[in-house]
Amino acid sequence: MGFIGCGSHSTENLYPCLRYFADKIELVATCDIIAEKAEKNARLFGFRKWYTDYSRMIGREDLDAVFIVGHPALHYEAGLECLKSGIHVFVEKPPALNSNQAYKLMEASKSSGRFVMVAFMKRFSVGYRLAKTVIDKLWLGKVTHISTKFANGPYGSVWGIEPPAKAFLIGQAVHHFDLIRFLVGEVEEVYAKLHTLTDTKFSYSILVTFRNGATGVMNLNSCQSWLKIDEYVEVTGDESFIFVDDMASQVKYYPRELWIETEEFKAANQGYFWEINHLPSLEYQSRYLRGYYGEIEHFIDSVLEDKPPKPSIEDGFKALKLAEAVWNSVYEGRAVKPY
Repeated sequence: MGFIGCGSHSTENLYPCLRYFADKIELVATCDIIAEKAEKNARLFGFRKWYTDYSRMIGREDLDAVFIVGHPALHYEAGLECLKSGIHVFVEKPPALNSNQAYKLMEASKSSGRFVMVAFMKRFSVGYRLAKTVIDKLWLGKVTHISTKFANGPYGSVWGIEPPAKAFLIGQAVHHFDLIRFLVGEVEEVYAKLHTLTDTKFSYSILVTFRNGATGVMNLNSCQSWLKIDEYVEVTGDESFIFVDDMASQVKYYPRELWIETEEFKAANQGYFWEINHLPSLEYQSRYLRGYYGEIEHFIDSVLEDKPPKPSIEDGFKALKLAEAVWNSVYEGRAVKPY
């Protein structure tokens, strides 16, 4: 395995997880345009070599899989090169700057027979995995509505995407566009409104209709604070609902039935409850709770077992199509079908 990108996100959240899979992978080489970062991560995390040119790394080393974490243009360009070289790819979100590039990655994945997994780590966070398990096993997929909120502080233009409100959809909110598909299903159309407070402070209100008939409401905004990214998801079934706070802090599940029958008194509003624990074990580390461990484990196992990973590049493509559909809906003033 090789790793392209030694920035703060990969160094703090992804590289540290690799130590748990020492029996499954050989850590071959790191790569970063800044030599000091590449050398430091190779030394800290047990890679044999380091490079400043990913093409040279790909050409010289015998690699089965590569992690690519950086600018989405890097995801796209290095991803294509890896696929052409017969290498499986893990890319951070978003997988590209737009859906057209993501589609080309998807086609390259198909033609090369190599996987591309996109790092929508929220799918692997404990709270959303609990919700998904209830939806699939207890509700049998019968969801009627989803409400989501994903809010942070002021958000500027990134990666050359203008204006900031569009960059926010592609660089940040894309997480929740993938999440609603994961929990409910394919989206039929979106209808969005945008309120702009300043160039970097704005809020989206989005109505979502799913192909299975379910509906949804999304609150996405940059008018709050980076000190506390505010996130929740509430999923409604049939006489039951699940509320997930901050993806890994707290889950409340209220089923149709009471979990215990009482005699001579009433105890209504009975529900099930999970919250974060602070024991010093793997299962309660932030990287595990928030999904970074799970996404890395899933990618490694998919390569070893030759099974397509989820979320795949197709999921990345569809999440970007949703982001673009929301942007188009705002400026066309109508409901838009994303694909």
